[in-house]
Amino acid sequence: MSGERCFRNPYCDYNEDVHGNSNEYVSKETVLTLIKTYVDMILSKKHETPRDDLYVGAAGTAFMFWKLSRSPATAKAYPCLDHAAMYIDLAKTIATGKGQSNKRTVAFLCGNAGIAAVSAAISDARGNKQDAAKDVEEFLEGFRVCTTDDNCDDEVLVGRAGYLHGAYWLNQVVQPKPIANVDVEKVCETIMRRGREYASKQRSASPLMYAYHDKEYLGAAHGICAILHALLESRWFLSSEDGKLKNVSSAKVADIKNSIDYVLSLQSDDGNFPTRPDSDRMLVHWCHGAAGAIYLLAKAYLTFKEERYLEGCRKCANTIWARGLLRKGPGICHGVAGNGYAFLLMYRLTGERRYLYRAQKFAEFFTTSTFSARVLAPDRPYSLYEGLSGTVCFLVDILDPTTASFPFMDVFESKVNAHNDE
Repeated sequence: MSGERCFRNPYCDYNEDVHGNSNEYVSKETVLTLIKTYVDMILSKKHETPRDDLYVGAAGTAFMFWKLSRSPATAKAYPCLDHAAMYIDLAKTIATGKGQSNKRTVAFLCGNAGIAAVSAAISDARGNKQDAAKDVEEFLEGFRVCTTDDNCDDEVLVGRAGYLHGAYWLNQVVQPKPIANVDVEKVCETIMRRGREYASKQRSASPLMYAYHDKEYLGAAHGICAILHALLESRWFLSSEDGKLKNVSSAKVADIKNSIDYVLSLQSDDGNFPTRPDSDRMLVHWCHGAAGAIYLLAKAYLTFKEERYLEGCRKCANTIWARGLLRKGPGICHGVAGNGYAFLLMYRLTGERRYLYRAQKFAEFFTTSTFSARVLAPDRPYSLYEGLSGTVCFLVDILDPTTASFPFMDVFESKVNAHNDE
């Protein structure tokens, strides 16, 4: 990775003798000031016509305000749910003008599924149960498409894996949990079938492999990492009281686990991953590279309890610390906040202050003059995945790192739901 892609990290790494046992390496006041500055910048542009989707559109900003409403530190700073409702209504209006298609029905980050899911969460938070139920019904239309239309993709932005991550998130934030296990398992079965068929046809070294626009990717945005992560989040991988997996066949376990091991085998000595299996291009992004792969490895560690997955996570975190202050701006897809989220993951995974320190130092970097010149660098500088809306989410999670999670990718969330569909 060229040094031109990132700023030199100006901070010394954590040292217990120097930094002690504090949990505050950047002040709460500094973080709150940054949140206010960025939210005010976003609101100043509210009359501009954005895209509709979660990735860079109005739905993503709606999600940000929903997240602000859930934090005791920020809930009263703005009429958060009112703003969230305004932005999600705008997203729906724009989406209606685009019409409906199977692709938009399934697409979570870049289509109607994500808009419906966030709208359901906002309606539920406002006590509008009837509206929330309608939004859930719209989201549920995607299950039929996922299992019947082989023209749909499997990746996260527009495909089945993203749809599954959205389903898991809905079960996390809306009560009673609206997504049935049986529906999730049907999508998982489809993903497994397609991955096996493609891998066999291409004679892949991995039992499961996938292509997006005829190219095999590894990363979290378009590649196998987030697809395998979505499978690991399913009920198949519930553990019984003796710690053994249940509800999943040994053949499925073997193919998924061996595919994860294939990905791990591609990790470089410095901890990063190539963008594609046949490429030597390395990016330290959530979308391509260590900052996205770390979520798969963390989930594998929690599922299989094997130290090599945790070691893979540590190597990811080290390369992110060294080269993660990106010049592309503040966003969570390929920006500083997205890379900072990896340290919050590691803090929850290990409890080690080293990772809390690193996350807070990435937040502190937003206060520097070096970074301020790049704050509006992305094409969509106020959006969730490229810009300030995602940055605000990261800063909110800095305030309570014990519950922090990258949007729609909480590896610690239980898969048990309220449906009796054994």
